[in-house]
Amino acid sequence: VIAWTNAIEFWEVQQGVKEFSIPIDAKSVGDYNYNRQYLVFAKDSTPKLLDWKTKEVVEGFEKVDFSIDRIRTAKSKNEFMAKTFGYGNKIYFWDINQKQIIDSVQLDTIFEKDGFKWKRRITEYDYLGNNDEYFYVRYDDDNSIIQVIPPQNRKSNFFYHIYDRETKNLVDSLFVFQQTSEHYNFVDKMQVMNDRSKIAWNNKGGVINFFDVYTKKFYDRLIFDDRDFVQVGDIEFNHDSKLIGLTQGNGCCRYLKIYTLDTKEKILQYNVGSWGQISFSSNNSYLITSIASILSLYGNQWDKTAVPTEGNNSLIITPNPVSNTINISYSFDSPTNYKFALYDLTGNQINIIDEGFSANLNYSTDYNISYLPKGTYFIKLIYGSQSISQKFIKE
Repeated sequence: VIAWTNAIEFWEVQQGVKEFSIPIDAKSVGDYNYNRQYLVFAKDSTPKLLDWKTKEVVEGFEKVDFSIDRIRTAKSKNEFMAKTFGYGNKIYFWDINQKQIIDSVQLDTIFEKDGFKWKRRITEYDYLGNNDEYFYVRYDDDNSIIQVIPPQNRKSNFFYHIYDRETKNLVDSLFVFQQTSEHYNFVDKMQVMNDRSKIAWNNKGGVINFFDVYTKKFYDRLIFDDRDFVQVGDIEFNHDSKLIGLTQGNGCCRYLKIYTLDTKEKILQYNVGSWGQISFSSNNSYLITSIASILSLYGNQWDKTAVPTEGNNSLIITPNPVSNTINISYSFDSPTNYKFALYDLTGNQINIIDEGFSANLNYSTDYNISYLPKGTYFIKLIYGSQSISQKFIKE
């Protein structure tokens, strides 16, 4: 396991022993280069390469006159990108073979709107596309950075912008979220999927959106909570892109959950804790997490007969795909109040299918969906403080 603290730390996982470490800039977390020969990192505003097998540091880059922020490497060529640390909005691109900056892009913008001065700052970035032909940037348009204004007038608008790597031209723009004094929260995470043509991000709490970079369309959603503005601390895919792991909650009170990507069913949930970043091992045998200052390793439980924590059963919809009538069934652990609701793919509630109190633990009902247009829909069951969703296709 390789951990990033104020150093690159290499740990032997079976015995939990740190083998060696190399100091780095505290905020300059790095990444593997495209063929995984090197780890790219920064020390004293100077990019460096670590041959992680021989443990040798390869020098040759020139020191820059700024602190280097999070390093992101291309996956199809020997190149990496990083912006100036803090509120800086200039992104630089380095060639690893030439060990020098090859170009840059300045994305800083100050503008006036609604009687206030706004500043646009970069908070996240990475390469996109199967050939790294794009890169994305998450903007925060904030009207309170460069002036003092009353709290009720403070706003932040979050965007994801996608640019062409060579021309730096804007390719696509996704408005995500507006933060105000009434709705205080952040857009927490975007994750590039393993084929790099698709991305996943959460905007309004309770939903993760899946977006295809090439078709410029949203093609799926994971609805995991019916409350607004629930923070997602981290999103991570396993290495065959069949599972998605996420941390959800606030501060020290987060859950670690694992869902399947095909059915969007929650198959595993760990207890509340101070979950930080998560990662699956390359052979999908382990889940590595950080909890406060503790690095934890979990063995594979998701390939076993894993079930959602809210009861020992799944929400069953048959037939699927369906033309006219579906059967909905679920087995409760104890008598409870419940609600079955129908949602479209954008997360809008279409109808309440049924609600009430179930004294019979084995619930089953038929529902006519012939009035629905063809497409993909979700049925969500809410009972007590729990919820579970299942997707079906109307033919």
